[in-house]
Amino acid sequence: MILRFKIAWLIPLLLLMGLLLLSGCSEEHQTEPAEKEVAADFVLKLFDGRDFRLSDHKGKLVFINFWASWCIPCAHEASAIERVYKEYSKKGVVFVGIAINDTETKARKFVEKFKLSFATGLDPGEIHKSYPLYGVPTTLFIDRQGRINYLHMGGVTEDLIRHEIDKII
Repeated sequence: MILRFKIAWLIPLLLLMGLLLLSGCSEEHQTEPAEKEVAADFVLKLFDGRDFRLSDHKGKLVFINFWASWCIPCAHEASAIERVYKEYSKKGVVFVGIAINDTETKARKFVEKFKLSFATGLDPGEIHKSYPLYGVPTTLFIDRQGRINYLHMGGVTEDLIRHEIDKII
């Protein structure tokens, strides 16, 4: 009798847990909140010696990619980001790559290896703390009002980058 009672509750409980897990894994639910958060301003010292200040680009679309030289998915997406940058920078979209949890030497070698020509620099340790990052790569698409329009955790493809930029262009 007790065993039947436990099994009778176990099956609905497992079904409910499965539904909750599935609804929590929805890409739309995770990355496009109903109320979009304003992107935190930051100043990044670029590898070319210039400073990149996010607030200087208000009114423009901004693509921010957090990466690391030791990150395998970051290496897979680097060339795709560069190709889309060459196309969309002509349309006024601003691209910036921010290396985190890395050394300057290794990050610079990564930029050289993948021939990245968009603005890149090394986070001194504070920038990434202002954003909802759970690892690298993480990419943010900032709209003209300075809000995080879309956040993608994991590697991006050319198609995904184009799709998200085209939604807010």
